[in-house]
Amino acid sequence: MRIFRTRSPCRERFPREVSMVDGLALWKQLLQVQEPWVVQACRADEFNRSMTVWIGVEAPRSWFGLGRPRVVEGGAEASWRHTGFGGWRVQVHVRVPAGSEMPRYPWAGEAGMPFTRALDRQILSLLNEGVGMNGVCSILDLPMTELWRYRYALDRGRHAVNGAGPVSGSEPAPLPTAAASRVPDLDDPVWQRLMDGTLPLDVRVLGLQLLLSRTRSQVAMIADEEVRRMKLRDLHRYFVKNERMLVHELRQLLPEAA
Repeated sequence: MRIFRTRSPCRERFPREVSMVDGLALWKQLLQVQEPWVVQACRADEFNRSMTVWIGVEAPRSWFGLGRPRVVEGGAEASWRHTGFGGWRVQVHVRVPAGSEMPRYPWAGEAGMPFTRALDRQILSLLNEGVGMNGVCSILDLPMTELWRYRYALDRGRHAVNGAGPVSGSEPAPLPTAAASRVPDLDDPVWQRLMDGTLPLDVRVLGLQLLLSRTRSQVAMIADEEVRRMKLRDLHRYFVKNERMLVHELRQLLPEAA
């Protein structure tokens, strides 16, 4: 009698170095999935260098640990792009049991958003450092359409990132200024006043007029402090880059600085 064994979906077309390892246990460790959440399945696409991982809830075993674990069925499924591993793109699908809330782990994201919290923090860190949208897409291998959807939600206060928890090294270093620069430091309270409109400023440069108008309208809808900090950095960076043509505006700003 011949015995046929089904191939594990996570082993299909997966690199030989990993095929000797239990794929489900590997991705549970890589993603740091904790009970009652479990990695239920994974599928590799070696041609496109992408991995899809499914995560769900497993019902607890009996008191004596007997019987096979039972996966909790039902509920909605959400999907997010996660941080890559070794040049592989990772997509996470999470099945949330009916009546339960979306998990708050780094491998999950907010409802309606394209990225997990871990990838969310990477993106925000790059944006804070002044990397443009094209640069972020290139560095993290992201589709521009998804990044624009993410940025749109940030700018309109529809998405917050504080729920992702702290990530080591995610706070960008202050933007360096030239030794002879007269632009106040980023931490000077004058930038907060300028951003929220409590500091009146006679602006002659059209680019700054547009930036202030857009920033103030966006900040009025944003409650998340980290996103507001990103907007403040954008404003400060504009002054640093265009200091020579902002002489009139800096003459008004400097007396107000601490």
